[in-house]
Amino acid sequence: MNEPRKLVIPNELMLGRVSEFLSEGREVVIMTKGSSMMPFIRGERDSVVLLRRERLSVGDIVLAQIAPGHYVLHRINAMKDDFVRLKGDGNLDGTELCRASDVCGTVTAILKGSGRRVDCSARCFKRRSRLWVKAPRIVRRYCLGIYRRLKFL
Repeated sequence: MNEPRKLVIPNELMLGRVSEFLSEGREVVIMTKGSSMMPFIRGERDSVVLLRRERLSVGDIVLAQIAPGHYVLHRINAMKDDFVRLKGDGNLDGTELCRASDVCGTVTAILKGSGRRVDCSARCFKRRSRLWVKAPRIVRRYCLGIYRRLKFL
């Protein structure tokens, strides 16, 4: 039996459509790419469930357009007035800045490659996320280094 073929669509095209679906109030599930949200989301293994929410909070994982056609799936690090600062959990230094209106959707659940569903509003998930974000940079650096090496075993 043949394996299903994998169709790869450029991010700017696919995520533009995802943004439209979210603005219509639809729930969207997308497969993630990259390692910027490790250890919570593993690219090309985990998927996320997105929904448009009017209220944004520090700690939410969101899909945002940070430049025309350029989208990121990162955590809200800070908010002031109409501006939102984003940072990937796997990024030690880099941040992005966008307007709240550029946030397309909020991750409500993570669908792990194993089939397990992680509810992002669960108290346990929020606690783990806060601990990770508040951990000293050196702790996150070493943990990420170990995690990246172990994930290939």
